Amino acid sequence: MPTPAQKEAIENAGNTVVMAGAGTGKTSTLVNRVLHWIRQPGGSIERMLMVTFTEASAAEMRQRLRKALTESLTEAAGDEADHLNEQLALLEQAQISTLHSFCL
Repeated sequence: MPTPAQKEAIENAGNTVVMAGAGTGKTSTLVNRVLHWIRQPGGSIERMLMVTFTEASAAEMRQRLRKALTESLTEAAGDEADHLNEQLALLEQAQISTLHSFCL
């Protein structure tokens, strides 16, 4: 269950920076934010950027997002299921990287 601050970060419509110490739920919050956002009209993985400080964190975010999308598909139907399938297909091209890799 997200904290009030995490819930705010997940549902905020604008750009959001999530900063916190190790083990505080940053990755979970970001994954839930992406899921929330791509379910909104016009939301797509193609229109987002997620940056971290380590390659391991970027890989973990991609893996957790893949798992969350797959789990969400079990509950979806019709147009929503089609959209989530498309997002899953686009995941490998998503801009999820380290800050340094993105800047290069």
